Order: sequence, then C-alpha cells, then structure tokens
Amino acid sequence: MKLSRETLADRLQEQLKRQMLSGRLVPGATMPSERELCEAFGVGRTTVREALQGLVSSGFLARDAGRLVVRHPSDISPRMLDLAARASDASVQQVFDVRKLLEIHAAGLAATNRTADDLVEIAGCLQRMDTQDETQYHTADRIFHCAVVRASKNTVLAELYEAGIGLFFREAAFWRVFTRAPEQRHRVGSGYQGHLPIHNAIVRQDPDLAREQMRRHLQQVERSLLAIMHETLGTADDGPPPAPGTPSPTEETERKP
Repeated sequence: MKLSRETLADRLQEQLKRQMLSGRLVPGATMPSERELCEAFGVGRTTVREALQGLVSSGFLARDAGRLVVRHPSDISPRMLDLAARASDASVQQVFDVRKLLEIHAAGLAATNRTADDLVEIAGCLQRMDTQDETQYHTADRIFHCAVVRASKNTVLAELYEAGIGLFFREAAFWRVFTRAPEQRHRVGSGYQGHLPIHNAIVRQDPDLAREQMRRHLQQVERSLLAIMHETLGTADDGPPPAPGTPSPTEETERKP
C-alpha cells in the first residue's frame, strides 16, 4: 500500500479552502497576492504557487484576465465541496477540542489560585474588548485567554498553551488578508459580554462556575464558526445550532457514569 506525503502546498491549499468556506474569501473576490499569502502563512512563493494551481485544478479558483477569482460554491464539484467542508469542520473542531481541554481546566485553577495582580490583568483585557475596533478586540481576546491560563499558576499548562497560541488565534497578517464580511463579524467572537461571566466566576473564586462559563464560551465560538461555514456553502445540516451551553452528544456521553 502506497502512502502519500502531504506537502506544504497541500496544507496551504486546505487552509485556503477553509477561508473560502468560512466566508473570509467570498465568491467573486480576487485572491490576495502571492506576497500577502507568503506573509500570512509564513511559506515561500513556490509553495503558494503550487497551492493556487491546485485550487484552480479542483475548481475553487478561476482565472480571469490575469486574476485568480474565488468561485461560487454552486460552481464547484459537489464531491470537491464535500471533501473541503469536512476538512474545514474537522479543523475547527480539532482546534476547539484542544482549547477546551486546556482552557476549561485552566479557568477552574485560575478561580482557585488567582492573585490580585491576575485580576487586574484579566479585568484590563476585558475592558479593552468593549470596542468597535476589530484589531483591538482580537488582541484583547488573545491576551485575556492567556491571562486566565497564567492565573492558573500551573507553569506547564501555561507553557503548553502559549506554544499553541499561533493555532488558537490568528496573527495580524492573517486577519489583514482574510477579513469576513462586516455583518458576520459579530457572530463569531462573543465580545465583552461573552467573556464577562468567565471574569466574574474567577473573581468569585468559584472553580466549578469558571469551568462551566469557559466551556460555554468556547462552545459558542466554535458553533458560530461552523454555522458561518455552513451558511456560506448553502448546505443544510441537522438543524439549527443548539443554544449556547447545551452539551453536544459527545459531551453528554462523557458526563454519564
């Protein structure tokens, strides 16, 4: 049995498909330049060119007067679209599986071990989220979650979390290249109000509540991302997303003795 080797270009191609399915690259949009893609993903021009060629071959991009244009999902082969959608869903779910594993536990520890200085830092991040400035919001969001993990006082957990920060939160160059439509932005990040219950539980030194509020927050963000991807595709799923805080079938099973 032959095993195929996934190249950097293959991985970049899947990443770009996810941006199309998530709505960050809308149908009819011109692809960012090779230089911008190199900067956003930290790869060379050869890798970018190979990935773009693969997207043209699979029908996700079309050449138009020297430009590469994002095609509408209805113009893409159903088989290719299904494969890309499954890959996108899996990517989001895998990231949030890890975030839940680390951050829910960290929130409980933070409620027990936080210091006065930790509370000042967490509250400062929270206040900076109360803004219409998207760049400021995403920066404060990232720092807030890092501050909660550091407040756990578990140095191994904090180092592990910060090592994966590039996967959990996109860098500035990535957000500059892939910007969702304005009407979708408020649907992904839960904003100031979404983070406030986590802060309050940590202030109250209630570890059970802190874990629950972090779980609800991460679950809401995950579902929002998946909903936007499904909406962009125009595909029907198994019904509307459950209300925030409703456990998934997997989570419900895990809780049963």
